[in-house]
Amino acid sequence: MLNQLGKFITRNRWWVIGVWVVVSVVIALFAPKLSEVTSSDQTSFLPSKYESVQAQKIGEKAFPQSRDDTEILLVKRQDGGKLTPADHTAVQKLASDLQAAKLSKVEAIQTSSQSVSKDDTAQMVQIIVKGQAQGDQADVDFVKNIRNKVKPLVAGTDLKAGLTGNIAINADSNDQSNKALKIVTMATFALVIILPGVIFRSPIAALAPVLAVTLVYTLSQSLIALVAKTFDFKIDNSLSILYTVVLFGIGTDYILFLLFRYRERLRAGERGLDVVAFALSRAGEAILSAALVVAAAFGALGVSDFGIFKNLAPGLIVSVLTMLVAVLTLIPAVVAVIGPKIFWPSKNWQKQPSTTRTKKIGGFVARRPGLVASIALLILIALATGYPQLKTNYDFTGQMPQTTESAKAYNDVSKLFSAGAISPTEIFLTATNNSKLSQAQVTSTTRKIDAIKSVTSAGPAEFSKDGKTAQITVFLPGNPDATNTLDFVQNTFRPKAHAAAPAGTKVYVNSESAAFVDVRSAVSRDLSVILPAAAVIIFVILALLLRSALAPLYLLIAVALGYTATLGGTTYLYQNIIGDPGLIFFLPIMVYIFVVAVGTDYNILTMTRLREEVRSGLKPREASDLTIEHSSTTVASAGLILAGTFGSLSLAGLSFLAQMGFSIAFGIILSAFMIAPLLVPSVAALLGYKVWWPGHRPAVDKNRL
Repeated sequence: MLNQLGKFITRNRWWVIGVWVVVSVVIALFAPKLSEVTSSDQTSFLPSKYESVQAQKIGEKAFPQSRDDTEILLVKRQDGGKLTPADHTAVQKLASDLQAAKLSKVEAIQTSSQSVSKDDTAQMVQIIVKGQAQGDQADVDFVKNIRNKVKPLVAGTDLKAGLTGNIAINADSNDQSNKALKIVTMATFALVIILPGVIFRSPIAALAPVLAVTLVYTLSQSLIALVAKTFDFKIDNSLSILYTVVLFGIGTDYILFLLFRYRERLRAGERGLDVVAFALSRAGEAILSAALVVAAAFGALGVSDFGIFKNLAPGLIVSVLTMLVAVLTLIPAVVAVIGPKIFWPSKNWQKQPSTTRTKKIGGFVARRPGLVASIALLILIALATGYPQLKTNYDFTGQMPQTTESAKAYNDVSKLFSAGAISPTEIFLTATNNSKLSQAQVTSTTRKIDAIKSVTSAGPAEFSKDGKTAQITVFLPGNPDATNTLDFVQNTFRPKAHAAAPAGTKVYVNSESAAFVDVRSAVSRDLSVILPAAAVIIFVILALLLRSALAPLYLLIAVALGYTATLGGTTYLYQNIIGDPGLIFFLPIMVYIFVVAVGTDYNILTMTRLREEVRSGLKPREASDLTIEHSSTTVASAGLILAGTFGSLSLAGLSFLAQMGFSIAFGIILSAFMIAPLLVPSVAALLGYKVWWPGHRPAVDKNRL
């Protein structure tokens, strides 16, 4: 089928290219922009079964004003000294002038003597904003508007001001994410141009595929936005950068699979359009299977509770499948148009080298498969010992660059007041029998909650208009997103707040910390569901592809070792050497999805070549030798490019993206330079024909073993 497709594509190559260009332009013109369907509010991705979401809904209904956000303008002296009486007067005037400016979305602006720090070095101006942070362009514009109004008001004075709060932090996060996207896109673009050019020693081999991938990238971005708009879901803007990395990285990988096979046939002396069709028929099977495995792994995210993962899945699937269609149609058409000149000016495509490094490695693996497998396993196991030490981190504010205005002001507020001043905790007391609450019930609950150690009351309780709900606001100690704060909310505060509810009432806790407690529960649940779901799907695809039960099993074991080794090595680096408090909470799932999916890609390329050689009549060890000689360069080159594209995330200036970039790049390096080219062939050589059980009977006499 792939051979027939290849012949059709090559004979109609110009039509194929034309159709791709027209379709891409038309869809790009009418589809929404990706920025229109992104959000940076992680807590908005939780399903309604979690308490924090239920509490938000109660607050929205009973206290519409509770949906208003409070931003904090922190005012200090430029010399860092104590505020003078004149300074306090100036701060009050600043608040009045801002109020008089009647800024859009601003409900009220207030400050008082209670807003002054204990050491009298700072004063807070509270800006009550209608609505919550969305992390979109409107938030960015709103924050810029306030900052632009504040600048002239403090100019020429001894004061300086910094804006922080959920909207300001999200706006700065959005700004940093956009900058990161530009940096990573440029770095990725450079890598996928430079590395293929170096590998094939040809500028054409570098530029032609990249131009094709750029066209596919434009189309896929439009398709992702269209899908998100059609099915009404938001994509986390800090992770939408993955679409760029996935498309260029995996796309370049698949193109390399095709080009290496094309060059191999040219070296064998074959010429003409049928060489492209043949290359597609052989490499296409591995590409098709690999893309389906990657798409299936991404599809497993669809069973997650946490909306970030679930909403990320459609875009990743669209990216992979769009790239798959392109590699099976557009890329062969481009190669057919250019022909052998795609490797110009290099002449390496004209003849097979007499000896290569991969030929020597293949011969050694064939002679000593047990030694090679043992060394590879020992390295992977040693790295995997770091996995049990992994700690998860939910502090997105701490992961952002600390040079932004919102981060500096947030840190000052945390030190001089409390991080809880930015993110107060709301407790909603509701009557379970649909009756009105009594003052005694509310007073009793308030007293018990105020008595919880380290909790500070923010004032008297407030009743809803119908009298059936009361809102009690308190401040909790510490950073709302820190692990110890989440543990305090989950293990101490929530249970005691629930126990404080009198008979006939129920307490719901709503805060940033409470939401992240639920996020933590959702992520833990997702890990326990996504990992086995993806493993089962990948096993089925591999079993159908290889027509074997044993081969997929040992491939999954190898990939699982790569996964634990990747996270173990990342834990050693970031927690034990760099000193980070932990790895960003979604990293284990991201590493699993990418390392398992991409690692399986390389294993598929290796195993399909092994099967091809065994079918041709070679003994298992001979097949392993020849497979390493011909496929390991492809795998290593593809792995180097993909690792480079993910590694470019470290240039984004965001700690969590650096962790993600390193860990995925590290896992891909393990897969491309150890597992696929060494461990998989050496184990196959040791198992012999048994690796294909119960299918693929050997084409030669077993006595030849």
